[in-house]
Amino acid sequence: TLLYTIKFEMDEGGGNDKWNKLLPYETDPPEEVFAAIKKNISQAFQQKDLARGLKFWSDHLSMYIKIYGYQMPKDDLITLIKLYYSYIVQEDINIPVVGTAGRIFTVLLSRQKVKKRITREDLTLEWRPLYNLFKEIFFGKTRVCNRNFKVGYVQLEGTVRNVVSAARDYFSDDATQEMLNEWEPMICPQDSKAQSAITYISMFLPVTVPAQSGFNLWFDMAIGLMKTTTIAFPALLLRLAKYNVGKLDWKPHIPWIFTLTLHDLNLPVGESHTFAGSPLANHKHCSTKTEIIVWLMGGECTDMVLDHLESLTNTYQTFIHPSNRGKWTMKLMSFVNTLCQSFLRRIEMERHEQNIWFKQIPESHRLSQDNIDRFVRIMLPGVKLSMFNGNSSNFQHDYQCLVRLSPHVVLPIYLEHAFESIESIIEPQRVTTALCSFAVSLRALCLHEPSKQHVIPLLNSLLPTISSNDLTKSWIALLAFSFAFSMIPVVDCSHLVDQQPGKRKKQLEKVWRSTAQFKDMVAVFVDKLMNLIEVSAMEDTGNLNTVNHKARNTKNLKNASSIPDYLAEGSIYMSFDSLIRNASDDIRDMILDKVFRYVTTTTLEVEIAGKTMGDALSNLSNTYTEKTLKKFMPYLLRECNTLLNDENDSGVSSAELLWNLTMLRSILRGRGDCFLPYLGEVQDLLERCLKFHNSRQLVTIAVKAVSDMLYLLLKLKTLDFQSCQHSYNDKTFDFTAVWGVGVSTDEIKLEWYVPGEAEYAAVNGIVERFGVSAMNKLNQYVTEKNTNKEQFQVQLRVLRAVQKTAGHIMPMFGGDSPLKVPKYGDHEVDETVRVPIDNLKIKIGVECDSEVLRSFRFNAAETVKTVYDYLIANAADDVKSFEIICCLLEDIMTHKGYDGTVKMKKEHTKYKSVKQMLDDKLAGKKKQLRMVVIHRIYLQQQYRQNAELFSPYTELHHRYTQCLVEMALSHYTIVRKQAQRCLKKCLTVMVNARWFFVPQIVRYLEPGASDVSHEQLKGAIYSLGMRRITDYFATQPLLFSNVFPAICKAQHSEKDSIINAIEQLADFVIDEYRTCTFNTAVSAEVIKHAEKLSGKLSDTLVQQGQAIAKLKDDLNRESYNLTVNRLLEILQSESTTWRFLDLTGDIMGTIIQHDTVFSPSFVQTFLNFLTHDSIGTRMISFRVVSKIIYLQRRVYKETVLDPGKFAEDGPGPPIGERPSNMWLQYQASEIPDTAEKYERCVFVDKPHIGFNRWSKEVKVCIEIDNEMDNVARYSDIDRLVVERFKDPAFVERFIELYSLEDNKGAEKTNVIRNHFYRDLFRNYGWSLFELFKPKMEEFVSGQIESQHRFAAEFICAVTRGSKHWPFKDIQKMWDTILELLSKVMSSVSSETINMWVVCISSIVEDRDPRRFSRLIHEASREFLSGRTIFHDTSNLYLLEIIVAQFEWKYAEGLHSLLDRVCLNLNNNYKNVRDRLGQLLHRCLAHDTIMHNSRKTISPHQSDFMGRVIPLLTSLDEGLFGTEWVVVNKLSLSDDNDAIKIVKTVASYLIYSRCFMHGHGQLVPDIFPFISYLIALEPNEVDPDLKALCTKALSCLSREILPDHSLAPAIDAVKKVVNSTNEDRTVGCSWKAKCTALVYLQVMSFCNVYKLRTHQQHVDDIKNLLLSCLESPQVEVRQIAGQTIGGLMITSLFSDVSEIIQQLKDMARTPLPPGTKKSQTDIKEIWIRHGAIKTLCSLVESFPYSIPDWMPEIIVFLAEYTRGNVMIANCMASCMSNFKRTHLDSWEEHKLKFNEDQLAILQDLLVSPTYYA
Repeated sequence: TLLYTIKFEMDEGGGNDKWNKLLPYETDPPEEVFAAIKKNISQAFQQKDLARGLKFWSDHLSMYIKIYGYQMPKDDLITLIKLYYSYIVQEDINIPVVGTAGRIFTVLLSRQKVKKRITREDLTLEWRPLYNLFKEIFFGKTRVCNRNFKVGYVQLEGTVRNVVSAARDYFSDDATQEMLNEWEPMICPQDSKAQSAITYISMFLPVTVPAQSGFNLWFDMAIGLMKTTTIAFPALLLRLAKYNVGKLDWKPHIPWIFTLTLHDLNLPVGESHTFAGSPLANHKHCSTKTEIIVWLMGGECTDMVLDHLESLTNTYQTFIHPSNRGKWTMKLMSFVNTLCQSFLRRIEMERHEQNIWFKQIPESHRLSQDNIDRFVRIMLPGVKLSMFNGNSSNFQHDYQCLVRLSPHVVLPIYLEHAFESIESIIEPQRVTTALCSFAVSLRALCLHEPSKQHVIPLLNSLLPTISSNDLTKSWIALLAFSFAFSMIPVVDCSHLVDQQPGKRKKQLEKVWRSTAQFKDMVAVFVDKLMNLIEVSAMEDTGNLNTVNHKARNTKNLKNASSIPDYLAEGSIYMSFDSLIRNASDDIRDMILDKVFRYVTTTTLEVEIAGKTMGDALSNLSNTYTEKTLKKFMPYLLRECNTLLNDENDSGVSSAELLWNLTMLRSILRGRGDCFLPYLGEVQDLLERCLKFHNSRQLVTIAVKAVSDMLYLLLKLKTLDFQSCQHSYNDKTFDFTAVWGVGVSTDEIKLEWYVPGEAEYAAVNGIVERFGVSAMNKLNQYVTEKNTNKEQFQVQLRVLRAVQKTAGHIMPMFGGDSPLKVPKYGDHEVDETVRVPIDNLKIKIGVECDSEVLRSFRFNAAETVKTVYDYLIANAADDVKSFEIICCLLEDIMTHKGYDGTVKMKKEHTKYKSVKQMLDDKLAGKKKQLRMVVIHRIYLQQQYRQNAELFSPYTELHHRYTQCLVEMALSHYTIVRKQAQRCLKKCLTVMVNARWFFVPQIVRYLEPGASDVSHEQLKGAIYSLGMRRITDYFATQPLLFSNVFPAICKAQHSEKDSIINAIEQLADFVIDEYRTCTFNTAVSAEVIKHAEKLSGKLSDTLVQQGQAIAKLKDDLNRESYNLTVNRLLEILQSESTTWRFLDLTGDIMGTIIQHDTVFSPSFVQTFLNFLTHDSIGTRMISFRVVSKIIYLQRRVYKETVLDPGKFAEDGPGPPIGERPSNMWLQYQASEIPDTAEKYERCVFVDKPHIGFNRWSKEVKVCIEIDNEMDNVARYSDIDRLVVERFKDPAFVERFIELYSLEDNKGAEKTNVIRNHFYRDLFRNYGWSLFELFKPKMEEFVSGQIESQHRFAAEFICAVTRGSKHWPFKDIQKMWDTILELLSKVMSSVSSETINMWVVCISSIVEDRDPRRFSRLIHEASREFLSGRTIFHDTSNLYLLEIIVAQFEWKYAEGLHSLLDRVCLNLNNNYKNVRDRLGQLLHRCLAHDTIMHNSRKTISPHQSDFMGRVIPLLTSLDEGLFGTEWVVVNKLSLSDDNDAIKIVKTVASYLIYSRCFMHGHGQLVPDIFPFISYLIALEPNEVDPDLKALCTKALSCLSREILPDHSLAPAIDAVKKVVNSTNEDRTVGCSWKAKCTALVYLQVMSFCNVYKLRTHQQHVDDIKNLLLSCLESPQVEVRQIAGQTIGGLMITSLFSDVSEIIQQLKDMARTPLPPGTKKSQTDIKEIWIRHGAIKTLCSLVESFPYSIPDWMPEIIVFLAEYTRGNVMIANCMASCMSNFKRTHLDSWEEHKLKFNEDQLAILQDLLVSPTYYA
């Protein structure tokens, strides 16, 4: 891979090359570079040079795209796409190479810029080969459990997903129909196979093909499935809506989509807090459905969507308030964020991306500004509510989106609150929020003319927030200032008021006059910064060079300081940098004077305050170089020289000297030519400083200053940092006109500083004076045998500083030819790159022709080698010097002198964050702030410098690398770590270095090496464990053939640290290993495209390349086999300890492949290990032997069926039970109970086959193996396995070991063992079971959990493995199995039942039910036999599992089973009833009306409820016909069969709707039963009944109902509510009515958008609730009023004013004369109280807003504060809540009231006092 792989976004227009044109030097012609790349890619494919050549040149292509963009001919681009695609989808793949090819293919095709160039007419890709690859990787058999023969598929998953996403838009027009033909037959709602079909459909179906051959074929199916089943395609529908706006009618589906969205939010409803949705809703699907809402807008749908969205926002507004946090908060935050971001993306696409062929939106369906404004007004209240109540961190991005969409709507509202919030003292969270919102809306404020006048006053108001007392607030304020200074020229424009009198405008004049405040504001701002710096200083300034200094380095300080401290330091740098760059000269002079005064009068410590102050000074010097140097340099030089005169080399330097030297170093920035006059004095000063060897801190600063001098003189930098192009000294230009204005790259004109000859001459002098001098001193020290460590360290550090900073003008050494790979055996493969890459190098800067510089790198390397040899011999404990030597060698061999990739990543992260905050995409992608554009140009320059490719590995490199290798094995931990880090970098960069390094390290792991110390062994282990090393040798058989055995033999140390390191290394090896490919294949299709790309190679070159590839394959296969044999020897060795035995077995189990050749010795060894004493060894051997047995399995022939020969479907839908698939149904009269019938029967095991439309080709495997026991056909491996498992002693030991406890108290079946046993019996038949049978009988008769677990695993495996057995063996098996299961049912316990459930489930899973007629008969025979309660429940549990796996093919049995269940609905025992309820779900689960499907022949819910309801008639009189109080206890007697039936059916509903999440919709026939649940729920006699009714109603109320079930649901409530007569002597209790209203409340909330499309249902609900307001029971009136208020929020009632008037009329109901205030038993009081309570509920339903109708209601309610006590209490509670919830925003809310209304409200809210 490339050394630097950061991904820049592809910009619109000219791609990345537009940035190259702004650089101050000529770039290489991209045509020549691309020609070389494509030539070598073509050659790599034709010569099969994939592992090295293709990867190498693919990295070149990736680098080319990052630098030049997609500057290549369109034909070549298409050919490249086809070339990589054809290789990815070919049959024989090389996993690592496919990963590389997939990454390049994604880069070539997934970018919007490429898809803009390439249309569907230009490119067509075949979908089926990609589908085959996708299916193999995600659902292939080789990935099941222990059969992972393709190691590395997991790492390919993301790559393949990206390939599919990029390629699907270019599938052919016929592809959609072909895909549907392939995957529709897999869709069966009850089958797990449907999930794979959903994955295929969601991933592959293209949405950009023409409608008639695209979404018209599947849209109705997808919507229908989502509405009627749990099958969902949200991602597919999102793509469809996004790229087909205006092409299909979404209007009928909008209410349903909003209902799903509301359901996913899972909000609590009412006082019962019933959650209106599923708590297990997929968060990703929630976001996808939310995004769909945005793309539904357009044309006639716009108003409908916005109406629904407004209703939805009103609904969640209360929940999003910070005081109402709960588990719904995160979903709401995600919903709002997704909605705002998606809407912004849509508007961006409409305005700026209509030239892209797949993103075009018709003019009629584009959103107008009125639509945008309405959306913003809808979303703003919720966002603002959180923004100004302390939740800014989550909602500031949403607020930013709204500002960008409609600044004229949002900004006036923001400005109303901004000043008040910023100046708030008692609410600091509001200050923080206001600061965040100011930062994100700053550009909009600058561009919005009416708001521009407030910018500078707002900035002034921010100044007090910069305080050391609150660093978080200071950080945000400084960030806001940084953004402000980046887009606003800090220039006084107040003089324009007089210069341009004719052009004056009132607002513009205010803006001009406000700029006069800049100077004072900046002065205060700088003072604030200086104060923050001073406060950040560490204590004990004068004692910084003590022993504790090491613990106070920057790294430790960052770890010790809090996050706000660290952020504040960074924000000081950013804000000061932006200010200096964008200020006028007079303001800069003022800043310069202030900073100079502060620096010269203050002395602080240099670690924190000094660094921060230095950064600020660096910014000043970088922008204002000449004046800064002129101001500071003489003073600092004078002070430093004076202080040095008093300095002694005691190791402690004065604080004043350190401070001044730090400031001196900080001003070494900017233009190098301005520094030249001071160069000599600075060099003299630094030379003096470097003589104080013992003063470590002084020397450190001096060394850094040397590096800074070189950086200053060599740095290529821009001199223009302003936010606009004009000079800030131009007094006639109106700089306020460019506030926040963006520029395009075409408008950018930059002035660059390019070092000239004088600078290079100065650099040459510095290198000679410091670098060469350091080398001379080091050589002198060695000659004189100097042992002063400090002197060595100082000179080494100086040498490194010179080498690292000036490295890019020093040529790399190593001119001799690259080393070849060492010989392995008698072969040698040339792994060097065969094509020169000199023409691809990027030439940057000017080369300096100096002998000193030309030879410096080589001389430095020689000097370092000399010093290294000397220190090894004389000062081996000088770890600090060795650390520096490591870094020096790394720099010499690899470093080019540019900024490192770490710094580049930081710069890129900074660029992305700033761009995100300040970029306005709606203004156009080409219009960005000038500061952002300059930053991007700088990044392009840095990227070009750091995009280095591999370098060759020569003899010279090898010589110096040996030093690093030796230090990587050092005795000292610090040296080892540093050397390993440097070594990792060198080995990664230099081609072939790892081939020399790995064998050299491996020898230290050999146990025979007596001279290897513990430290060397540990160093070798960690060196091999370095990621870039491990992932290389773990995929190279030539390397791992030595490494793997060496790791497994490294058992000559028992130290815990070494053992842990070895185990960690082994884990790394296993993680990084990839399945080896021993046959490098390139298909003819790939060769064809490769030849088209760059011409056909000569036959000689092709044959030469393919011969090398063949030789590599042979060597790899030989090395792989050698590895296996060596590991086998270790396993067979008696000297191998148990720990390394497990480790070796683990590696062996990983590297076994489908093409591994197993020797008899290999097989015998692992068969013996199956009964090893070590648990780990047994488990590993189990895994290996399982693979061996799996690879020995016989492949049986598949038979192609013709479904049409069985029966014709005739008219009707092709889905569901129909004539052509009735032969698949289980029928008791046609079970295959004889050998003839069995052999004639066509078993179709996959449940989905036949349910949906038939595939074009139905393949089934029905071959019967009648020669299962024929030993003659066994291979040698088969004979070894059979002999072993027919050995009585082995079997006895095997059973003994594998029936032991795995996990005490938590035994469970193991899938790996299950697969092992199954393959064993599949291959070798029933005969192996004879030796196991006695033990099985013993185990199933006992009570030991582990023995039951073993028996369950074995019985399951035998049954699963019998698929191809002859009939006689099948009968024997079932005779034995059923006998064992019969004993199991007598001995099963609560601890073992789950094991047998898993066993039975696995037996019948994905198997034709006709195979299990005897099992079905045995299970059904025991149906409620009455032995014991536990026996009956266990049998029902097993029967349920069997029925569940048979799915739709067992209709006849389901009917029979349902009949038996119905006869036992009134069972006396709770556990039995619960199991019957679950069994009911299995019987009725197939009653699902899918889209375009036939009515099922399985039992129907309607028929079942038709049988149940008549059984409950005995309850009617007690519940609905007689006074409740009289019959309550009698009707709920425990002997009442009807009550037991209710409990059983309630259990069924709970299980089906809650735990199984409902496989179908609620049918209307269920709702009469709901009336009974509602009526029975309030009872207090039977707690079990109450709990069941409550749970069932909770589950049923939150269901999404189909349209035809809405009316029955309302009728069920009516039956309860309207059952009472006027004198209350007949009907349900008031508690039941309360329950009914709660159910109605939740049901209406969950289906509000469906109800809104049926006005009759809405009227029924309204009338029902209004009638309840007249109820004599106060609780009923309260719940009815709350329900009306809650549904009012959802906008269910369109006639709000009518309802309010009706409530007012009810409230005015006249009372009879003489009515007392305390009287509550009069109907008129009930009516009045109900109306007042409802009006109060309306007020309380909007706790954080004031609708237009609310003031009038409050005034109306004021009339009833002195009346009836009950009504007065209701009013008092309402007004108290109103005051509490509206207090925070009262200044805004009171504007909704007129003066008279406020006066009345004041009387209501202020309690009367005694003195009043």
